[in-house]
Amino acid sequence: MSAKFDFHVHTYYSDGGSGPVEMVEAAEARGLEAVAITDHGPELHVGVPREKLAPMLQDIEIARGDAGIPVLAGIEANVMDESGRVDVDEEFAKKLDIRIVSIHTLGNLIDPSEVAREYLKRMTKAITHRKFEVLAHPFFYHQNLLPYLSREEIENFVKLAVYRGVAMELNMKYKAPDDEFLKLCLREGLKFSIGSDAHTPAEVGRIDWALATLRRVGAKREDLILDDFLR
Repeated sequence: MSAKFDFHVHTYYSDGGSGPVEMVEAAEARGLEAVAITDHGPELHVGVPREKLAPMLQDIEIARGDAGIPVLAGIEANVMDESGRVDVDEEFAKKLDIRIVSIHTLGNLIDPSEVAREYLKRMTKAITHRKFEVLAHPFFYHQNLLPYLSREEIENFVKLAVYRGVAMELNMKYKAPDDEFLKLCLREGLKFSIGSDAHTPAEVGRIDWALATLRRVGAKREDLILDDFLR
């Protein structure tokens, strides 16, 4: 399987340390086929301020113009509450090439089983009512939440993701999700994305764990979303 790409990269517009140009240059230096800039949405405490959304897109466009690989303008939208509300409106989302979604806040829940079910409920509502291409670090919230959910709950969610066209990310920062979940996704025909979750140029394209994991579970290039963005 030959497919090197990184669809989860942060810049100084949210909590990264460098600009889009530097991150794209790092992606090219690592030999990636494509890269996506996906800063956090505006309601996260480290997210892009709303007044900076337009300048962020302009800087991504500048980086794209100088790049020798495809550069996608994206966002990591945050699921904000139990209704599945996210912090990126539909009008802005139309300007993006890729939309990834994640959960970073779940209130004061402590019990892992309660956390897992709240995560499942919120994410189910988010992907049911809004369009996303990728679920970032799926079912990881301080720990792997999958062991706290039933097989039926997980299978039903995977089938919903297939129906909604949401790919599952292999996230380098958290080494998530696990092999069993990925094999289930493969059997159901769900596609995968790869994300370094880079916050510095040195982290961009550092995806060896993801590539090794994909080989181990038997994924092929056609099981990835990359070529959907290269057409």
